[in-house]
Amino acid sequence: MEAREVTSIADRLIEGRKSRKPMDVAGLLAPLSEADSYKVQFAVHDRLAAAGDRLAGWKVALTLPTQYEPLKLSGPVFAGIYQSGLRQSGAVFDAGYPLKPGIEPELVVKIGKDAAAGGSKHTADSIRGHIAQVWCGMELVDNRYADVTKMSGPARVADNVLQAALVTGTEIKDWQKLDFPNLKGRSLLDGKELASGPGSAVMGAMPISLAWLANKLNEHGKMLKAGDLVLTGSVHPPAFLPGTGVARTEFVGLGGTEVTIK
Repeated sequence: MEAREVTSIADRLIEGRKSRKPMDVAGLLAPLSEADSYKVQFAVHDRLAAAGDRLAGWKVALTLPTQYEPLKLSGPVFAGIYQSGLRQSGAVFDAGYPLKPGIEPELVVKIGKDAAAGGSKHTADSIRGHIAQVWCGMELVDNRYADVTKMSGPARVADNVLQAALVTGTEIKDWQKLDFPNLKGRSLLDGKELASGPGSAVMGAMPISLAWLANKLNEHGKMLKAGDLVLTGSVHPPAFLPGTGVARTEFVGLGGTEVTIK
């Protein structure tokens, strides 16, 4: 894909984000290959950063074959997180944003030191040395499309895989002792459970997904940097909210995160 095409598509996605109205972009994005989708995503990052909304970190998404294969993607994917989307538990989202919100329970990691490319790839063991903090967190996603069912896998990657906000909740001080595969996460609205899933849904365990992300970024000439925040992957597909109220994600026995959707 030529640079001018990448620029044109990136500009259209930014316009759509600013409008806060459902975007009808499935046709525009349909020709994108998986490789092209990341070119567009990075172009969007660059334009938003130039306008003052710089990247705050990254997210891992579609961590299971049952999620990425129907979208004709080669595997899990990643996307950026912006400073404007950072929130803490207790945040309030006013009517109109996100347009069609969904929630996901995820472990949020703060990177303590750069994970640059080296002689060998990052592993689930080695990546632990790059972790500074871990929180019970929530990803707030936004179905901001006229018809999301028409959005291909690469189309979703180009537009940051529905990312809207990263919300930090309870900090997990002794995260090194966690039995990651056997964690249980769940999502609720006004106390009613919407969905749940195990830690093993995140590529088997959170450190595996974080190492995968570090390696993928290195392949694209980028890296996890000290200070980056990472949504490491959800234990279940997005739980789209049937209405307004208090939305909560939690990891059983560890803590949770709440936001109010008006």
